Amino acid sequence: MTLKTALKTMIATAWDAGGRLAPTRPKLTILYYHAVPSAHAEAFAAQMQHLRKTANIVSADHTGPLDGSRPNVAVTFDDAFRTVRENALPALARHGVPATIFVPTGWLGRPPGWAMETSGDREEVVMTADEIRALPRDLITIGSHTVDHPRLTALSEPAAAAQLKDSRSALEALLGRTVDTLAFPYGDHDGRIIEQARAAGYRHVYTVAPQGVSEGDTAISRGRTSANPADSMSLFALKSRGAFDWMPMASKLKRLIRGRS
Repeated sequence: MTLKTALKTMIATAWDAGGRLAPTRPKLTILYYHAVPSAHAEAFAAQMQHLRKTANIVSADHTGPLDGSRPNVAVTFDDAFRTVRENALPALARHGVPATIFVPTGWLGRPPGWAMETSGDREEVVMTADEIRALPRDLITIGSHTVDHPRLTALSEPAAAAQLKDSRSALEALLGRTVDTLAFPYGDHDGRIIEQARAAGYRHVYTVAPQGVSEGDTAISRGRTSANPADSMSLFALKSRGAFDWMPMASKLKRLIRGRS
């Protein structure tokens, strides 16, 4: 564990303790994964078992009541890697954990051709159309991850609109049902991109900033907390309880301080 990670975990531990001493309104914590390599399949299964024992598990687009007595958690996966089907799906099914998989439609059946967010993802392959179609509908929800996995804010308005619209259309044609959720590649977005997503028919869009979703919150944008099958159980438990929700506030404060200096 790096010094930076250790410091974040210490703050998260304090945040978690404070939340237990002074409970607030229930919130939904949405976790997001990328790959689940075979070497970490058992660890991932243990994480899902932990959620089943300790949390109220709902879908990422949940808008109904939340449980006030235990963590409310949703599970998502970016990039639709084949190892998710091979190594995560059995554990999801065994423990009854619903999940959303966000698919980059331009890379089906191929190794990812975008800049990797983690080094291990270089060995991955995106699921084929047939593999995505065969995922159990009662357990897996499919969302868009654009066509090409670009940084959307770097694109022109027409190019960004095409990424949002074309990926949704391709998935709906593939699955024969409505697809109206989107995860931003790299979490990259701004107000313009959110409005374009709304215009393209998306009901919810997901970032990579840890931020709990309050009960009854109908905002289009939802924050998520990064999870990894290699996380220790103590760290995973902190993440599932929303203990990293302080991070966006810290980032905002850091930008403010830098702006003043």
